[in-house]
Amino acid sequence: MKRILLITSVLPWPLRRNGGAQRTALLRDALARHGTVDVLAIGGKMLREEAPDFDAKLAAQNVVGCVVRPEMAARRPWFLPGPLGSVSMTVRKYVRNYEIDEVAAAKFDELMRANRYDLIVSRYLTPALQCGVNRYANVPTILDFDDIDWLTLAAQIAAKPWKGLTGKLASQRVLTSVTGIGQLALQQFSRVFVTSAEDAALLPRESTVLPNIPFSDSPDWLSPLEPNPVTEELLFVGDLQFPPNRDGLDRFLAKVWPLVKVTRSAATLSIVGRGLSDADRAKWSQSPGVKVIGFAEDLEACYRQCAMTVVPIYFGGGTKIKVLESLAYGRAVVTTPQAMRGYAGLAGVAVGDDDAAFAGAVADLLAHPAKRAEMAGAGRAAVEQDFSPGRFGMVVENVLSKVLEGTQNQGARTKVLA
Repeated sequence: MKRILLITSVLPWPLRRNGGAQRTALLRDALARHGTVDVLAIGGKMLREEAPDFDAKLAAQNVVGCVVRPEMAARRPWFLPGPLGSVSMTVRKYVRNYEIDEVAAAKFDELMRANRYDLIVSRYLTPALQCGVNRYANVPTILDFDDIDWLTLAAQIAAKPWKGLTGKLASQRVLTSVTGIGQLALQQFSRVFVTSAEDAALLPRESTVLPNIPFSDSPDWLSPLEPNPVTEELLFVGDLQFPPNRDGLDRFLAKVWPLVKVTRSAATLSIVGRGLSDADRAKWSQSPGVKVIGFAEDLEACYRQCAMTVVPIYFGGGTKIKVLESLAYGRAVVTTPQAMRGYAGLAGVAVGDDDAAFAGAVADLLAHPAKRAEMAGAGRAAVEQDFSPGRFGMVVENVLSKVLEGTQNQGARTKVLA
């Protein structure tokens, strides 16, 4: 049996309950078919919980290290006063995330010496670089590049431009620096996973598409639900702390929802997700027909009672897993062109190119239950074919068989490079 170290900045489900945690758990479980998997978590102060049983929970998920990196203020260079100094400080703040962290590297070295891992896999680029994985030249490494750093950053800047001339200059310098560092760092890895063909085409090296898939605690995965032809309830599901979700809801309720209510006065919208703030609850609840639920213990029940879902996402990286989750449950989706990145031609989805088109698509499907049921059925079939646990496991299996080929009987392989 192989020994595998999985490095991640997002703890696996159920230690965390979001899309990133789900993919961490899926990847860990796929790797576990090839050997023993230890998890090394590296991240900010939100990584740990102030709970007496948290360490026991980490151990139960085979998390052998949990390194919380302190927040350090960047210093203004003495030779760059004024705006130029501010720009330099901002760039430094971002670049530091891609440098070796002394504490993280020490923990990584300790684990490498004690366990002689056959393979290192990293969820995201930054924790791998903070450990200094390239110092172990003879151990194969795989990067799961779920969100490509510079693409996500570029989308955030485009959606919310940094203020003023200084902000514009700083954003350009930061984006250039992160892009250059990231593209160069990719060469350190034996293989790279991405979530879509679009992302693969943008990287300066060959990569393998490992799609995001809907997640379920059940070994039977997600069962499709019967259509609900009598309701006019829409459902939004997402992490309500995540800026693309929160901002997308703001825009939907301000510009799309009023148009929907003009033609479908009985329509309602349920907002479900973790991380709901009191301020957002109060703000969103003011819209007519909107039910702000927040965290729901029984997510399947939420899908069962809705007619379809909406995914009003206008920026962000990666692929939008809630599109696939809705289809897996048997519910059609109305969304934006931005949220369809990586899902070109996917059945079961209506795309609104602007606010009016979004509202029109919603109203049309609410008015035609048979049409949305047909769409949902086609979407479920597409998800079963291309975004299932079996497909996910097969991709990991194929890559690992190539990466681990020839590693038998090689003896000690963890000599640190000078």
